Amino acid sequence: MELPDAFYILFFFVLGSCVGSFLNVVVWRLPQVEFVEGEELFHGFWRGWKALSSPSSYCPKCENPLKWYDNLPVVGWIKLRGRCRFCKEPISARYPIIEAITGGLFVLYYVSFFMEGCGPCIRQMMPNGIPQYLSAAMLISDHWPIYALDMILVSALLAGSLIDAELFIIPLGIPWFVIPFALIEHAVWDRPGWPGALDPTAPAAALAAGAGVGLLISFILWWLGILPSSFADGGPMLEVEKAKLKPEDAPAKEYTPREVRAEMRKEILFLLPPLALGMAWLLATWKVPALSRQWQAVASIGWVGGLLGSVLGLLLGGFAVWFFRIAGSCGFGREAMGLGDVHLMAAVGAALGAGPATVAFFVAPFFGIGLSLYMWLLRKTREIPYGPYLSLATGFVMLFYCPIADYLSPGFTGLAEVLSQLLHGR
Repeated sequence: MELPDAFYILFFFVLGSCVGSFLNVVVWRLPQVEFVEGEELFHGFWRGWKALSSPSSYCPKCENPLKWYDNLPVVGWIKLRGRCRFCKEPISARYPIIEAITGGLFVLYYVSFFMEGCGPCIRQMMPNGIPQYLSAAMLISDHWPIYALDMILVSALLAGSLIDAELFIIPLGIPWFVIPFALIEHAVWDRPGWPGALDPTAPAAALAAGAGVGLLISFILWWLGILPSSFADGGPMLEVEKAKLKPEDAPAKEYTPREVRAEMRKEILFLLPPLALGMAWLLATWKVPALSRQWQAVASIGWVGGLLGSVLGLLLGGFAVWFFRIAGSCGFGREAMGLGDVHLMAAVGAALGAGPATVAFFVAPFFGIGLSLYMWLLRKTREIPYGPYLSLATGFVMLFYCPIADYLSPGFTGLAEVLSQLLHGR
C-alpha cells in the first residue's frame, strides 16, 4: 500500500536536512585533511572518514562538544538563536541554510519524480529505429533505488560545489564516494524499460568494457609508478591562491606554457590504454560475426548491461571534461580546468548515464556565463570555480533530460548510422 505523498514529503525533508547536517561537516573538515601523492584515491578514504566521524561536533570557537539536541537540523540553530550554548558566540547561518536546502532538494526531486512524472526516462525504440525518450510514472515502492542514488549524487554535488566555490578544489573523495553506489545500483536494480535504467547497445557495451579494462590498467601502471603523474610537484597556483600568499611564504612555482603542455602529454599517456582497448574491443565485436553474436548474448544479460551502462557513463562523462582540459591547456599554455571537474563528471556519468552527463557538460556554461561576464566587467580574476555550474547543470538535466534527449535523438541516430557504415567499410 502506497503511503500519502504528504508523508513522504515530510519524511524526505527531515532525511535531507539530516544529510545536510552531515554535509556541513564534510564541507568544513574534508578540505583540511592532508593527503600524500596518490593517497586520496586509493588509501585516503579511511583517513577522510576518520576526519569526518571524529571528533564529535564541537564549537570551533570555544571547542566545547555540542549537545545532541543542539545538532538537530535547522531546529537546533533556531532554538539556540544562532549562538553557541557555552561561549555565546554567533553560529553562522550557513549551517541551517545548507540543511534546509538539502531537505528542500530531497523534496523537489521526490515531487518531480513521483508526483509530476518529471525525471528519469524510459527509452523505447520506434519502428523507424529512432529511440524515443518518455517521462515515466514512478512509484517510490518500486523505484526507490534510482531515487536513492540520485539523492546521493545531489548531496555529493552540493558538498563539492560548496568546497569548490570557496577553495577552488573538489576533493576526489566526494565523486569517488558516489561511483561505487552507481555501479552497484545499475548492476543490481536496473530493469529493461524501467526509468533511469542504463541498457547500452552491444557496441556501446563493448566500448565500455574495453575502455574500462584499459582504465584499470592505467590506474595500476600509475600506482606502480610506471605512468607519471601530471603536476607531481603541485599544479600551477591560481590567482586567488597567489593573493593569499604572505611575504614570508616561498614563491609560487610558475609553469611556462611549454611545461604545461609537457604535463598534459603525461595525461594523454594515461588515456591511451582505455582509448586503445575500447576501440579494439569495439571493432573486434563488430567485425567478427561469431564474436559479435557471443558478445550480444553477454551484453544482453541484465546485470552486465546495467554495469557496463554505468561504466560507459563514467568514461564518457569524465572524458568530455578531460578532453577540454587537455585541449584548453595545450592551446592556451595554462591549466584550463581542474582534474576535480573530471572526476565529478565521471561520477555524474556513472549515476545518470553517458547521455545525461554529456548534456550536462554542454549546458553548464549557460549557468556560469553570468558570473563570468560580471568578473570580466569588474576586471576581477579570470578564474572561476566550475564545479558549481557543472552541478547546477546536472541538477537541471536530472529533471529535463527526457525532452532534451527526445529532441536530439534523430540527429544522433543518423550519426550512428554513418559511423556504422564507415566501420563496416560501406
